[in-house]
Amino acid sequence: MGDHEEFEDNQYPDNNDYVPYVTAANLGQKVGAKVCLWGRVTKVTATETFHVKTVDDQEVLIKLQKPISEPLEGWYEIYGTSQGRSVVCEEYVPFSEDMTKNIDIEGHKNLAKLLFALDDPWNIGENE
Repeated sequence: MGDHEEFEDNQYPDNNDYVPYVTAANLGQKVGAKVCLWGRVTKVTATETFHVKTVDDQEVLIKLQKPISEPLEGWYEIYGTSQGRSVVCEEYVPFSEDMTKNIDIEGHKNLAKLLFALDDPWNIGENE
């Protein structure tokens, strides 16, 4: 059992950290928190920043911690810390061409909204 736990920790070092999917509309309520969002690159503005359009059709500035070393285009899953209307990016993962063809923008937007609501205890339970 000890070996399994070590393997799990090595393979998924952050597996205890829940990083919620968000839309641009939720970023302001998650300032300082780790978040994950989907976005399509709209423009690269500097060696360490680029803009994406999110599933809720808003533009968000992505700030990198090191210069961009590759052309950025298409859809990405972006992990980082919310700064309101921007994200300090820790990692970005490009979508494969197959994923891009079949992306369910509306479905992901609804999933992010649901997860955001469930993360907020004031939005669930009985009203008294």
